[in-house]
Amino acid sequence: MIENMEVIPYKISEYIQEHFRDDFLSEIKKVRDLQNVFYEVEITQNNLTYYLRFNEMGTLISEEADPTFPEDDHEGFSTDEGFHPDEIQ
Repeated sequence: MIENMEVIPYKISEYIQEHFRDDFLSEIKKVRDLQNVFYEVEITQNNLTYYLRFNEMGTLISEEADPTFPEDDHEGFSTDEGFHPDEIQ
């Protein structure tokens, strides 16, 4: 039985369903500061992780996206192979 489960504002749920329908919802956190309540949502879609922030009325106030799997800085070379990319001639 889930009694302590908190309900998020409907507008947040609606926004997620409209924009991220088939994708992976990672986390929803309720965050309070001295005066306000915010909801921070993390969603993975198309190799990006979106970080959404909503106010307690359900209005989106910020959205950022980062690559889920950042590209290797060594142009495809693996440092596990015993050489450094700068040593290749």
